[in-house]
Amino acid sequence: MNDNNSRGGQGMAGIHAYVWIGLVMISLLNVMAHLIAMPTLPERIPVHWGVDGSADGWGPRWVAPILGALPLVLLALFYATPRLDPKGSAYTKSGGFYQGFVIAFTIFIGAIGWFGELASWGLLAGRGMVNIIVSGGIGALLIGMGNYLPRIRQNCTLGIKTPWTLADTDNWRRTHRFGGGCFMVGGVGITALGFMSGLLPESWFLVAVIMLTAGSIAVAYGYSYLIRRKSYNG
Repeated sequence: MNDNNSRGGQGMAGIHAYVWIGLVMISLLNVMAHLIAMPTLPERIPVHWGVDGSADGWGPRWVAPILGALPLVLLALFYATPRLDPKGSAYTKSGGFYQGFVIAFTIFIGAIGWFGELASWGLLAGRGMVNIIVSGGIGALLIGMGNYLPRIRQNCTLGIKTPWTLADTDNWRRTHRFGGGCFMVGGVGITALGFMSGLLPESWFLVAVIMLTAGSIAVAYGYSYLIRRKSYNG
């Protein structure tokens, strides 16, 4: 039986056709909703927010539907990625990770695209509200990725790609099992920071988010190197 159809209708990327169709339909409806909402907006709307969660960049209201179309661009990229990866078949063997990631990230970006309208309508009032939503979303994504990382099969696109994980399947497996925990800890930390953003100086908040994100990756990267070094010396 063809491998592309041997997993309950899943394609090469490990994602059911109805999931792709559903996400495309939702994304198209999202663009239509932005177009319908555009006449209710002022001539200029917020398009960028500072570290403190306050709008500090503005653009014409026609930018709103363009931002609303970003999920469609992402879906095209997500659809193409496994087909360009030399080890693309690994996507169907990764315990549903890619499907979950595509769904979650597409919805997350679609939701962020409404910030301009919500701010213009006065529904994002309150210092730090944007930080809470964005940090919560990023934190949830990291926690979800951490939970699924140990299930990702070796490939050239997704996961913790070091010279040693790509060269050794055992290094890949052990690094992703350890890295999953690092990502989950980082995700919890970033979520907590979002709720504390109104109490922290702007520079502290930004540095803390960067350190948690980069630290989660760096620790996993270092662990991969230690495994390789131990294997080489042993």
